[in-house]
Amino acid sequence: MPQQTITKRRADVGNLLRANRHRAIVIAILAVAAIGVCAWTWAGVPVSRVTVGSVIVGGLATGAIYAVSASGLVLTYSTTGVFNFAHGAIGMYWAFAYWELRERGMPAGLAAALVILVLAPIGGVLLDQILFQRLKNVRLIVQLMVTLGLMIAIIGFADTQWKPDQPRFLTPAVGNGGFDIPMLGVFVTWQRLLTICVAVVIAIGLRLLLYKSRHGVAMRAVVDSPALVALNGANPAALERIAWALGSSLAALAGILIAAQTNLHVIVLSFLVIDAVAAAAVGRLRSIPWTVAGAVLIGLGQQFMSQFLSFSDGFTNAPKALPAIVLFGLLILLPEVGIHHKVHTPTHLRPPLRLTTTRDATLGATVILAIALIWSNGWFPGLDLWSPAGFENGITTMVSAIILLSLVPLTGWAGQVWFAPMTFAGIGAVAYIHLSGSNGFVGGLLVCAAIAGICGAALAIPTMKLSGLYLALSSMALARIFELLVFTQSSLIAPPSEGTQFVPFRFFDLTLERNGQAFFVALTILFCAAMVGVATLRRSKIGRRLAAIRDSQAAAAAAGINVTKVKLLAFGLSAAIAGLGGALLGVQQTIVVSENFGLFAGIPLILILVWGGVSLPVAALLGSFQTTLFIVTQETFEIPVLSSLSILAPGIFVMILITNPNGMGTRVGGRLARFLPWRPDARANFQANIDAHRVFDPGPLGLNEPFTAAAVVEIDHALGVVGAATPAGGYHNSFGTSTDPDSAAADIGLSEPSLPISTTTSAAAPPATSTATPTTTTPPTSSTKTQA
Repeated sequence: MPQQTITKRRADVGNLLRANRHRAIVIAILAVAAIGVCAWTWAGVPVSRVTVGSVIVGGLATGAIYAVSASGLVLTYSTTGVFNFAHGAIGMYWAFAYWELRERGMPAGLAAALVILVLAPIGGVLLDQILFQRLKNVRLIVQLMVTLGLMIAIIGFADTQWKPDQPRFLTPAVGNGGFDIPMLGVFVTWQRLLTICVAVVIAIGLRLLLYKSRHGVAMRAVVDSPALVALNGANPAALERIAWALGSSLAALAGILIAAQTNLHVIVLSFLVIDAVAAAAVGRLRSIPWTVAGAVLIGLGQQFMSQFLSFSDGFTNAPKALPAIVLFGLLILLPEVGIHHKVHTPTHLRPPLRLTTTRDATLGATVILAIALIWSNGWFPGLDLWSPAGFENGITTMVSAIILLSLVPLTGWAGQVWFAPMTFAGIGAVAYIHLSGSNGFVGGLLVCAAIAGICGAALAIPTMKLSGLYLALSSMALARIFELLVFTQSSLIAPPSEGTQFVPFRFFDLTLERNGQAFFVALTILFCAAMVGVATLRRSKIGRRLAAIRDSQAAAAAAGINVTKVKLLAFGLSAAIAGLGGALLGVQQTIVVSENFGLFAGIPLILILVWGGVSLPVAALLGSFQTTLFIVTQETFEIPVLSSLSILAPGIFVMILITNPNGMGTRVGGRLARFLPWRPDARANFQANIDAHRVFDPGPLGLNEPFTAAAVVEIDHALGVVGAATPAGGYHNSFGTSTDPDSAAADIGLSEPSLPISTTTSAAAPPATSTATPTTTTPPTSSTKTQA
């Protein structure tokens, strides 16, 4: 081998080692931390053949379920380019349908075949035709929010159809029997053996389908170039339908398998998607074998933690949090590899959005404050909105609006898809418990906001290199980690046996009761001030830099913008606003409950904000008001259809983003702005839009007007038929038959027979002129030429 080649290869290896050095260091630190946790929490269970065998059998069964679900997720993502957050919810719904068929007396095998092979594939194809086909050419944030909205809508529909207060259990299809494995000293149930065998068959089958068959190769190629696949004789739409049908079947199978080991619970089965994503992350969202390997490792890890480790206090959920920990770690350590999201809409065709001016924001804040004052003083006739219950709903609206406002600079301007605003809100609430919760000091809110902002910036440091789908997944994993391991710590949140954790605010001699008029007005003033401040920030240099990194981080860096610093600022500002809202939420509820700051608690709020327009500060108030309205409607009217309205409605609303990706607030605001006296630009745009869609009226074309005598003479000269013999029967018109060509032609229209053209005209004879003299001579017009 030439020395030059050897030198080049050594250089490549050296560059690779230097590039991965920091990753190796992080992996080593995590490995040492894992060993330390195991040593610290070791339960003292003897390592024997029986204990190890139980870990292996249980881990393989659990990992098999993760493998089936993750394989369906990888299949649809790698063949269509659409990441489906509703994958777990789809499996949950079909698991409930399977339970329903079993309860009605259908045999287990027939019910499973009907759900997995018939109903689930049909449902996948219908979702593809109705929803997924329209997601291929939209922005990534819209794609993610729509699939997340589909998940919430399915959860709400399942809660409406099957009441969550009734426990449901699914009997294994093969019974509770099994057999012993003497080598391991464990008893294996037939259900676990069936689960493991099904996972193996599916893994082998998908591998052969995607890499050894023509249809599988075409399915993987569709996501890169549908046109090229079509040129080679395949049908891209049919291939995508097949992928969604298979993915829905695998989701249903995973839901049925896991429901046989646990009870049927809507949220638990729907959040199986996070565990599946953790396994898919091992396969980097494209490799089925590595995905199966990752699922098995996660299953074995959970069984190992349950068998050999003992967790106390708030760490009892550690085995349940392992998939989220694995997902967060893999997203940070592994480079972003997957399907690059492509939007085929040209940038110059996207209408620019007008920025909210400080004057508009101030006027809107004044109107909001005026409405709040009218509300608080009971000046709305016929409405009992100023009662304690009414004030409590208004306070809930304002607190939620402040939390939602935190996503406007982060997601709306900087384009960072973040699903964990309630995590930052929980940090603010916990900080206020330990600082000012017992004395009601108002100034403690600013300190809590600052603490939440610092924590937000610190949590954003590991995710600096992530964007788009990977950032969204990391935020979901982080929210689950805080929900299961942090907010459960008694040292942070210790609910008192009696009393509350928060006392009402005291402002000089005024006490702001948690459901009183003064607290409601104070929250309204605080939100209005924050809204005006955020709107002003958008028009500043910082706001322009946030928008620049949303459009293109590479272009922003080339323009001299420090992308890392701007991202840290966005996360810090968002966390500070959310932390402020979280502290206010704790004061309103008088006690902190960890479930209020979980992942599921914030998803409906995020969806309703995106539906209204995530880049608009006022959309935070409109979204929170709608959420409160859903809750009040659900509690007021005892109608079964409305029992899950607060969950179902945001999921349905956000799916409308397909028709209006910028949110409904931009459309409604654009139509109302023309009525403002200082907005001549809105009136001009509205009129221009009307003119652009107005049907052009060309005026009379003369299609129904008769030929004039002069026009007939001119046509005769042009066609060379002057002097031709009158056709037998004369010229026909609506007034009868005539042998005079001039008098007949005066009434001939386009609907009459064409003039005869003679081919026997003598070339020697000069063209004769008409001897008929019309009464009035009309010059030829454009209409007559058009008729000719």
